[in-house]
Amino acid sequence: MEESTKLGILTQKEVYEIPSVLQKVIAQKDIIRKVAKKLAELKVHHIFLIGAGSSYHAGFAISYMFNRLTKVPTFTEFSMEFQYLIYPILQKNDCVIGISQSGETKDTIESLNLAKQKDCLTIGITNNPNSNLANVSEFTLELKCDEEKSVLATKTYLAELAVLVILSLELGIANKSVSSEEYNKIWVELIRIPDRIHSILPDLHKEIKNKAVFFESTKFCFIIGSGPDYATAMEAALKLKEGARIFGQAYSTAEFPHGPITLADSDSCILAIIPHEEDKRKKHLINLLARIKERGAKILAIYESVDSKPISESIDFGIKVPNTYIDLQPLIVIIAIQLLTIEIARINGLNSDEPKFLTKISNI
Repeated sequence: MEESTKLGILTQKEVYEIPSVLQKVIAQKDIIRKVAKKLAELKVHHIFLIGAGSSYHAGFAISYMFNRLTKVPTFTEFSMEFQYLIYPILQKNDCVIGISQSGETKDTIESLNLAKQKDCLTIGITNNPNSNLANVSEFTLELKCDEEKSVLATKTYLAELAVLVILSLELGIANKSVSSEEYNKIWVELIRIPDRIHSILPDLHKEIKNKAVFFESTKFCFIIGSGPDYATAMEAALKLKEGARIFGQAYSTAEFPHGPITLADSDSCILAIIPHEEDKRKKHLINLLARIKERGAKILAIYESVDSKPISESIDFGIKVPNTYIDLQPLIVIIAIQLLTIEIARINGLNSDEPKFLTKISNI
């Protein structure tokens, strides 16, 4: 094995384990369904998804699905801000869901303890069923990832997304706020995703290796998207910072023209997450990319394979991923970004398994 390919080998291995992890999460649907039914029985007024880093991004990505399917107002907040922003307005009929891969993130645990003081329903989502987070939660939903050795959250992030997807689906059907037809369609698509990821991983990885070389000298990258893709953009920015030491900054498509666009020039790189839905999200993003291209920025787009024709003349490089429902897009798109992070890091002699100054468990 070449020396460069040894860098990030744990991260790569764990990305390739994602299909089997998703299958394990899907297999515990009955457990998640029971928790959803409890939420429905209590007629919770609000749901607060809290976490730090990747766990926060997972909550944010699926909060769109919670609001669309369950009709229960759902909000995402950083654990460390919970006591200042959310606790003052917390009510007894609210539910607080703490998300932490290790189950030992101090602020997330403290926030759930505060929620319990107001008799809120508390749920912990973690990879460690014996953790302090699990101990303070009324219900615990496991990520079923075994040990994740790389500092970068890859398979645990996908597991968090999948647990939240199932919880929102089951709460939606329990609340009778989603039709049986849509519920079944999304379930069928979710069940297909592990095999689809498994089947495309080798070719997707090969394509990304070929494209990564063009980003060898990149130091600054804007990641833009809207809807659930905005949450994925935030996770992408974190991955590029952690794993490839690229300063990544995420922006909503509509927000980017309000100031940040002035920094989009020949010294910057743009990573655009393009939805396949023919809606105003896509139209606005394509128009924005044309404006950015005029400024000389390098543009990489991740888009879904349902688009047979070229997405935009403004794009320098494109990476295709399988198309799926809008609610499930975060599970697909992030795979390409995880692999891109590994390969850019390798080109620059960096080990994405052990990023500089970072550790696996945060007690901050």
